[in-house]
Formats: sequence, structure tokens, C-alpha cells
Amino acid sequence: MIIPFVRRHRIRLVVAYATSTAGSVAGQLYPIATALAINGVLEGRYWAVLWLLVCHFSALVLEVAAKMLDTRVFTRLYADMASDLVIRSHEEGVDPSLIAARTSLSREYVTFLERDVPAVILAIVSLGVSLSALFWLDPVLASSCLLLFLPLYVINRWLAVRSLSLNAGLNDRLEHEVRLVRAGGARQVRRHFTALSGWRVRISDAEAKAFGAMELTVIILFAVALWRLSETGNERPGDIYAIFAYLWKFVLALDQVPQLVQQLAKLKDLNGRLARKIAVGEAR
Repeated sequence: MIIPFVRRHRIRLVVAYATSTAGSVAGQLYPIATALAINGVLEGRYWAVLWLLVCHFSALVLEVAAKMLDTRVFTRLYADMASDLVIRSHEEGVDPSLIAARTSLSREYVTFLERDVPAVILAIVSLGVSLSALFWLDPVLASSCLLLFLPLYVINRWLAVRSLSLNAGLNDRLEHEVRLVRAGGARQVRRHFTALSGWRVRISDAEAKAFGAMELTVIILFAVALWRLSETGNERPGDIYAIFAYLWKFVLALDQVPQLVQQLAKLKDLNGRLARKIAVGEAR
């Protein structure tokens, strides 16, 4: 459903994502620029502070530009998509309350493009820059980070399957919401919203369990980092700062994965439902 509109706005989207990515790269270079500045000042090379200033200014300019551009691009995309959906639904003779529900669901796609796609790009950039910097600073520690991907894949694979099932149950309930609200029976309405709360709690619990399991691997990673620090005897303050800064960036990027997996499962189920409804409308 979203693909035709992505194609229609592809140039604006590419510019928005490129600007956001450039800002992310500049921000990810901040720890290494700080490390060079710290080591340079301690060794009497005061010009090294310029690395930090240039990096900070570049990140600031790009991030401000990305925020201003995003609002313009994604509000236009949503306006185009919602207008087309409403016009088509009216032509098919769809009930106005269902048209409003479809329009609300369509907002999920734009939210995904505006919030989640940049989050994926940022996570990829963060992982790539962090691992590259760690391989330069300490190859053994960087290799330990790579070993984490296997258990993290298993955890998030479980979450994907679980989230798809739970979101299907939640959306089954939401599809009946208009009918229940119209009926107005107090008992049925309370039962409906209680059931909705239960599905949302289960979804949240699944995401929390995946996050908790991932954090256990992070504890091991930081234990290895401290062990490596004691073994190598690295006494350069800038290098020590950069190692732990990039470890945190690596971990923060991984922390985004459960939420993204859950959102993808939600959109996969919504896409199937909207596609079926549109197909039924066209058949009529």
C-alpha cells in the first residue's frame, strides 16, 4: 500500500534520509574527535581541539537541517496518502467510520518511514562506526562485539514471531471497535477495552523480555572490556574514553532492535489487513 507513495516522493525521501544519515555519521565521529583532542592537549598539540570543534559543528548543522526537512517531507507524504485513501474509499462506498479508521491506520506507515527507518539507518551507522573504531582501538574487544550477534539474532527472531502473533490478536480486537462503540453496551465495551489492555501488556512484556535477555550479553561485554583494559595497560586517557564511548554507542544501537522488530511485526499485520480490505472493495 505504501510503495506507490514512496515511489512518488522518492527524491524527497532520499534527500531527507541522506541528510539524516550524514548527521548521524558526524555524531558518531564525536568520541574519536574527543579522544584526539584529549590526547593532543595532554601531549601539547593544542590544534587537535579543532577536530572536536569541526565534528561538533558539522553534526549540529546536519541535525538541524534534517529535523526541518523531515517535517516538510513526511507531512506532504501523509497528506498525499490519506487524501488518496479517502477518495478511493468514498468511491467504493465505504462507511465514513471505516474510512476514518483506515486513515488512522495509514498514519502508521508514515510514522514508520519518519521515525523507524531513520532509527534503522542510525543503528546501522552506529554499529558500523563503533565496530570500525573499536577494531582500530582494540581488535580483541571489537571481535567480542561481533560474537554477540549470534545470541542477539536468536533473541530477536523469537521476538519477531511472538510479536506478529500478538499484534494479530490486538488488531483483531481493534477491527471490532467501531461496531462495539456503536452498540454502546457497557458490558461489551468494558470487556473490549480490558482485552485490548491485555494484548498490549503481552506485546510490551515480549519486548521487555527480549531487551532483558540482550542486556545480559551487554554485561558480559563490559566485563570483557574492563579485563582488556587491565591486560593492555593502555594509559592514554583519550583512547580509554573512546573505547567506552563506542561500546556505549554499540550497545545503544542494539537496544533499538526489539522496538524495531515489534514495529515491523505490527506493520506486517496491518499491511495484510489493509490489502485484504482494499481487495474486497475493488472486487465489489
